[in-house]
Amino acid sequence: MIATFLVSLLAVAGFGLGLWRSKVVPLCRATLGTAMTGITAMMDNELDDDAKEIAVRRAGFALIGAAFGLFWRFALSLALAALPVLAADLMGLVPREAVLSLMLRLDYLFVVSVAAIAGGESLRRLRGPRRHDPEALPEINRYSTADRFFHMLAFASPAVLKGASRLEDRLMPGAVQEPAGPPIFVASLARGGTTALLNALHEVPAIATHTYRDMPFVTAPALWNRLAGGRGRDVGRHERAHGDGLEIDLDSPEAFEEVLWKTLWPGKYRAEGIALWQAEDRDPAAEAFIARQMHKVIHARSPGGPARYCSKNNANIARIPYLLEAFPGCRIVVPLRRPETHAASLLRQHLNFLKLQADDEFIRRYMRDIGHFEFGRIHRPLLFPGFDPAAFETTTPDYWINYWLQAFRYVQRFEDRCLFVLQDDMRADPQKTLEALCEALGVAPGKIDFSAHFRPMPDRAPQDLYDPALFAEADAVYERLAQRGVLPGALSPVGGKVITVRA
Repeated sequence: MIATFLVSLLAVAGFGLGLWRSKVVPLCRATLGTAMTGITAMMDNELDDDAKEIAVRRAGFALIGAAFGLFWRFALSLALAALPVLAADLMGLVPREAVLSLMLRLDYLFVVSVAAIAGGESLRRLRGPRRHDPEALPEINRYSTADRFFHMLAFASPAVLKGASRLEDRLMPGAVQEPAGPPIFVASLARGGTTALLNALHEVPAIATHTYRDMPFVTAPALWNRLAGGRGRDVGRHERAHGDGLEIDLDSPEAFEEVLWKTLWPGKYRAEGIALWQAEDRDPAAEAFIARQMHKVIHARSPGGPARYCSKNNANIARIPYLLEAFPGCRIVVPLRRPETHAASLLRQHLNFLKLQADDEFIRRYMRDIGHFEFGRIHRPLLFPGFDPAAFETTTPDYWINYWLQAFRYVQRFEDRCLFVLQDDMRADPQKTLEALCEALGVAPGKIDFSAHFRPMPDRAPQDLYDPALFAEADAVYERLAQRGVLPGALSPVGGKVITVRA
């Protein structure tokens, strides 16, 4: 019996050696990726029929080649497994029938499988994360094949997201909750401090926001959360793709509200950019849909407890007059960052996403689907009055300082209706700044320590990167709006230095 068992282990080792040396696992991953590429093309509503046909045909030919590759690898592995069995039989040590009988027993299969999995996991931990491991490179997109499939299903058509919302309404009619007050909209250009500010407000008990748990069926947060495993679904904290040090997990707040606007107003999203919303664009049916989604988010985050909806949506800076009309009493919070540092950060992130989206097509699709057109190959600017997208190349500093200038010139029209939070104040004295903001919003911060969400260092960038006239105009706009900060007129020490209005 012992000899039979040892021969069977040699056969298992031979099979595993064949799979390992022939690199079957990378081939399987590549095959799944090829299949997903074909499925992505079929579900991509931005591709015409000819482009879809070409993409699917290429994927089909690649899958045929992959099938042949898998066939010979498994054949080789089976041959290596058969060698010790046949050798033992020919030498008269153990009959091959006895070995095969043992290897086909359920208890043998179970024990050997568990031992192999445990051994492989132990070896992986001893070796540590490899260069291509998402744990080692957390900025790489972490969606699994199944995650990508559900994402493509959810965003295959606006009808899918609307249908998911209606299905949740029918199956879970109680998954809504009236807000404790008007909504809060955090809006600015990207890289203005909106994420850090949202993370801080997310700590406040009376605030409810979208989180990564809502993806990809953001219109049905309660239903999707239940189907996807509820609180048992978990992803380790990791740095987001921006490479800016901010870590996220499934319970981190994120800007998914734009999905609703893109679904309900597709005509605003044009090839040259995104048109602004005005008060005359009001649509009662669309507003009712968005309001119900707010109530769903409140229920998902704070079931049974009083809370107010809060969103971070950079594109809402293009909807200020609309939001003020459609949601009476709403508060619009605008993080304000110095133009020289803000524009430099915008350019840096644009270059970052140009590379990321070139390396991984799914990143491009993901950002497009959730309406994040701020950077990279899919960049579509908000078409503020006076902004000409063709005036400068997007890879130059002047494009972004001009974009900043026209954006905040537009915001100036509504400066008396917005709450401005200076990046310098959030860095210098986050506790005092956030407490002042909470007071202005009418929410109680309790004893929350807000300092962990902000970097206590000066926010600096060279001013000579930009056209002097453009920068002077932008700086003047900043100085005016900075006077309306929730901590006006304060000189705030940061990292041993004094932050003033002018760098």
